[in-house]
Amino acid sequence: MKTAHTDNFWDGEATPAGVFNVGDDYDPMSGRQAEFIVNSLDVYEGIVLDLGCGIGRLMRRVTMRRPSLSLIGVDSSMEMVLAARAATAMVVICGNGERLPVLPPLDGVYCVLMFQHVDDRTVAAYLTDLAELLRPGARLVAQWVVTGDEAPLAYPRSTERIVELHETAGLVVTGSCDDSGVTGYADGWLWTVADNGL
Repeated sequence: MKTAHTDNFWDGEATPAGVFNVGDDYDPMSGRQAEFIVNSLDVYEGIVLDLGCGIGRLMRRVTMRRPSLSLIGVDSSMEMVLAARAATAMVVICGNGERLPVLPPLDGVYCVLMFQHVDDRTVAAYLTDLAELLRPGARLVAQWVVTGDEAPLAYPRSTERIVELHETAGLVVTGSCDDSGVTGYADGWLWTVADNGL
């Protein structure tokens, strides 16, 4: 019998042999990403969500920089969730890949290397859920692919489309930069910072 997690593409990526599992080799870039995330979220305590947390790589780095935060990770791959749980002491939940599970109000959210792997309908659903869960003034920091990504399950989007998806969900993009401002690479990635306008 098939379950929600049967044949999940990302389950195979939770192992060292996974094509996208860059693990600790990604450390220099993930350290810069974590630094950008904590500076952009500008929150020092409360609950922060890592949406599409994978194996927990960024959760560990964000916690090193802001140990007073309570992080929750959500991923649609049970294998990724199990790997993240084994690597962190934080709460990690397996979602259904379409909407957020039941969560408490959030003081911040970040989403890295995830939105480019889901279609517009799913992004819109996630952003709508986040708009409802974010406390007034809390921020969402997200990474998007805007050009020519040939990876499996890739959905590049224009900057205009990314802003439109936020606005339709009730979020306001208050800042953005290309990846050169975060990791030093300018390879078709865009980072956005948004809030619910409250």
